[in-house]
Amino acid sequence: MKIGFSSDLVNLNYHAPNRNRYESVYYWEELYTLISAAGFKYLEMGYNPKWDFGRSGIPLVNRSIELVYGGFENYLKLLHESGIEGITSVSFDPNMFCGGNTDMYFGAVGFLAPQAIAYAKSSGAEVFTMTATPSYYSVKKCCPEGESFEKFEEEFLDKTASLIEELAKKAEEAGVKMCIRNDYWTLLRGNKIVDFVKNLNAKVYIDADTANLKAAGVCPEAFIKDNLENIGLVHFSDTDFVDDQEAYLQPLPEFPAKRSTKVFKDMGRGTVDFVKIYEILKDGGYDGNIICNARNSYDQCRSLLRARRYLQTKLGQ
Repeated sequence: MKIGFSSDLVNLNYHAPNRNRYESVYYWEELYTLISAAGFKYLEMGYNPKWDFGRSGIPLVNRSIELVYGGFENYLKLLHESGIEGITSVSFDPNMFCGGNTDMYFGAVGFLAPQAIAYAKSSGAEVFTMTATPSYYSVKKCCPEGESFEKFEEEFLDKTASLIEELAKKAEEAGVKMCIRNDYWTLLRGNKIVDFVKNLNAKVYIDADTANLKAAGVCPEAFIKDNLENIGLVHFSDTDFVDDQEAYLQPLPEFPAKRSTKVFKDMGRGTVDFVKIYEILKDGGYDGNIICNARNSYDQCRSLLRARRYLQTKLGQ
């Protein structure tokens, strides 16, 4: 099992002092060396098409790789020189395209997700993983006034299944494994993703994200053990969040209205039992990748070192 780190470490969605440095080449090129110094040799990159229209210093779209490095060959060479052996997975979150119009949403994802798959192929990644649906809040905004949301949700998931099947074909053609992730605020939260994947007419795997499972009220250890043969990627993310306020229905479910902090924590700071999960993966013969994810970290260096400390002392890695 390869253990890597996710670019979700860098919070590009919310403003903070000196945030603009995250959009600069120098920031990312130093970050690669720091990730390597913390003992992580593999990356997951979060493909985000909005940076096609922003500064080119953010290496999360094909355009930036071409403009800054002249292509993936030179970019991967830089990573190797920085101590990073490779990119193992590329993630894609379609929530930003769900702004009140389902035709626009499915059209945008159908057009832009293949670009993320192309990024995965060019970078040598083994896995392309996509968040299964937008948030409940975003999907509900698309539901026409007076229409039953239950019926609308069913139709939305049917269209989602067709879209994912098409993307799975493109991923297979690119030589990349297709996974879907069920963030705790999505329509496929918790165990709902299991039957959805089984009913697809394409080979699609589950991306098991430990914190999102726990936040949805599902035991991550039991979920992974029960579904191991259908799991293509595992995210080691931590939380101690108990959703006693239906935060998954809120506009900003990562930052619940009645809490003073965010849902996700640095590895070892929450209540996810990574020791037991790691044992289940080893005993079950899991040979895929593990991606540590300190999602939207307040302190990137501290998050990296906390994760490495936990892996060393608890998992012997």
